Amino acid sequence: MEKVKIKTLNLNNLIDACFDVYQEIGFQIGEPRTILLRKIISHLECINVLLAEQFTHEILIILRSAFESVLLFCYLTVHPEKQQEYISDSELVEFKNTFIIVKNWKKDIDLGNPWNLDWTEIVKYHEDIFNEKLSDYNKNYILNKLKFKEYKVNTENFDKIDRFFRNDSRIKKPFFMNSEKMYSELPQPYEMGAEYRDLVYSDYNINSQVTHGQYQIWTRGMYTDDRFLENVKMQLMKIVTYPLLYLKKGEITINLKKLARLKNITDQLIANINKYQ
Repeated sequence: MEKVKIKTLNLNNLIDACFDVYQEIGFQIGEPRTILLRKIISHLECINVLLAEQFTHEILIILRSAFESVLLFCYLTVHPEKQQEYISDSELVEFKNTFIIVKNWKKDIDLGNPWNLDWTEIVKYHEDIFNEKLSDYNKNYILNKLKFKEYKVNTENFDKIDRFFRNDSRIKKPFFMNSEKMYSELPQPYEMGAEYRDLVYSDYNINSQVTHGQYQIWTRGMYTDDRFLENVKMQLMKIVTYPLLYLKKGEITINLKKLARLKNITDQLIANINKYQ
């Protein structure tokens, strides 16, 4: 059997250059997109650690998440009117998560309460979030949907609340969790000559299969050899540069030296990519 030649890849320079550019952009665009840029940097930091430790499958899992961050950033850049909807729907999804905790406690209590759970305690925790954390818009939305005058969870209305959280369209699949919707509403990246989805989908699809435990991928050897690293480099180039392609002309200004440094590093990433196409 031919011995696999393991290679290493250090992303410190890429991360540093990307941080300089993204930080400058973030100061000018504000939240929520700044958070997504920080999330991309966080992904790069994780991949750097995983590369050093040779965790190939986990690298692809993080790359998948990075592509999702990039997609959402680009979508919100093209559709700024969706930014408030993103924040509002995220709040609803988070509130649903606390109801799931209530639901899980109820199941244990109904099964004899082996953990001595306090129903009153968890219901109060959930209701306090409604009263103290939710925006007025979302409070009114929930009350109107449930036809409640006030939000109270009890055994009589529990199933009705449960159906709401399971079936409401804003909670079940908000746009930021619907990749195909965002793909379909993005124009072609600047001078790329292809749809955004076509440029990233092959990478994203394989990374998703790794994430979901595709048997053959997880049971065969995967090493940080030349082919693997060149594929990772290409994905990193897309992840780092595509957010820049969707920024509107005149929306921001970027220090040209910082931008040139980032371009030089990403160009070096893909210098040998044709060898493995």
